[in-house]
Amino acid sequence: MKGKWKVSAILMVALLWISSYAYVSHAQVVWMDGGLIGDLMISGTHEYQELCFITGEPVILKGTVKLPTIPTNSDKYSLKYTFSLSNTAKGITLTRDVTFDVTKTTTTGINQTAYEKKLTKYTETITTSAGEFTLGKYTFNDSRLVDNTPAVDYFSGNIISERTYYLDGDYLENQGYVTYIIDAKPIVGYEHLYGNNETLVVKQEIQSYTPNANYDPAVSGSKEYDVWTGTVDVGMSSNKTVNFLYQATDPQSISFRGNYFQVTSEENVLTYKYSLPIVASGKVDTASTKRNTGEVNLSKDVILESKALVTPKIRDIGGHWAENEIFLLTSLQIFDVEKEYFVPSATISRLDFGKAMVVAINGALPEPTSTAIIKRRRPGVETPFLDVMVTDPDYHYIEFIKENDIMAGKNGYFKGSEPLTRAEAITIMIKALGLQYMAPAPPYDTVFTDNKSIPEWSKDYIYMANEIGLVTGTPEGYINPNNWVTKDEAAAMINNFINHLKDYITYDYREKILNR
Repeated sequence: MKGKWKVSAILMVALLWISSYAYVSHAQVVWMDGGLIGDLMISGTHEYQELCFITGEPVILKGTVKLPTIPTNSDKYSLKYTFSLSNTAKGITLTRDVTFDVTKTTTTGINQTAYEKKLTKYTETITTSAGEFTLGKYTFNDSRLVDNTPAVDYFSGNIISERTYYLDGDYLENQGYVTYIIDAKPIVGYEHLYGNNETLVVKQEIQSYTPNANYDPAVSGSKEYDVWTGTVDVGMSSNKTVNFLYQATDPQSISFRGNYFQVTSEENVLTYKYSLPIVASGKVDTASTKRNTGEVNLSKDVILESKALVTPKIRDIGGHWAENEIFLLTSLQIFDVEKEYFVPSATISRLDFGKAMVVAINGALPEPTSTAIIKRRRPGVETPFLDVMVTDPDYHYIEFIKENDIMAGKNGYFKGSEPLTRAEAITIMIKALGLQYMAPAPPYDTVFTDNKSIPEWSKDYIYMANEIGLVTGTPEGYINPNNWVTKDEAAAMINNFINHLKDYITYDYREKILNR
């Protein structure tokens, strides 16, 4: 804590301002055409903008969206969104009311949840200089599968949709119509303790039909409609992230050298790639073979919250190679500090590593209620492991570990006081991420020089840990799977685990998909 982690004065002023005037924002992809959610306004609605292509050219519409509160503990619920957008210079206004009914079904045996999202109410009117386009018909299907692992809920899904707008009329009588055919590549995302993400790429095909005033059915080749077509690829990503910023204290007469702030922020990214007809003097040139092609990139960053963390007072980590990691994890209370000493070189016990992983993926567990303690003490209650007593003060942590299959134990025993090996620690982390099933079918070798020393039961876990960059081994290529894990090594491993959740997964889900 020697001032090497410093936050600029400007940033700290911003963080203090946010703490005093906190607001709530919703980073989410709310509509299949793409849109960018902005700040919460006094009216209770959010700033919002999207591109409109119904006139044949890209037009940015700005306005507001009213967002619903998304229930977390309900299997069936409705979500209503209200949009009010315009572009005064182009003379375009848009109003849209959307209601989705969501049903989720959980398969407990494999910890997966299926979501079905039905569009049960949808009205939309777009007023332009050419007239008023009114939504006349639509189809919509949005389904997703969530894989619930101990540390991360991963999901994938797709959207298929088609809709038609009628110009100055309806299906029976109108001055033309525009159809959108929409297909989404797999929607992907995740949610964990340090943030969430939703990313999708939508392909739109737009077909516009306007009655030809010179149409004569008696004349061969005469066309009933003037037609133009366009395509738009929309990339959307909404990302909420927790970061940790250290601020050193400058006064000499102060009892601590500095502390971390936990800063929660959201970033919304929206990209468009379009191929549209040529528009001249406000009218589409349907006879021209030239195309209007281009890209639009929009983004919005919002800091939601800044929260000061406790600052541990530790005597034995100054100048240590894992000083930063130990200080952060003790600030997050992932590790406890007893009597001002961390003892970095001591081996860590199975219980302490297991508890640290629980807090790292879930946050500190609440103390059990009196009712829960009474229930566990009833005759016939089966404890998580044979050597765990119902009176154990860490019973609720060990129970969480067992129920979420984070640690398997040894022949039915937890053996919490024993040290654990690097192979065991890596296995625990990959189990928490749920990635062990992505390893190749045996037989195979890992990249490590001491591959033959890796226990067979841990091979898939160590292979995947290396694949995702969670562990890299020594410069000589050794993973040392059977070495005891020391407390400083445990801090470095769990810090890497948290950074994987916060940073690498974001890149994997957003950059790779939007830029491919």
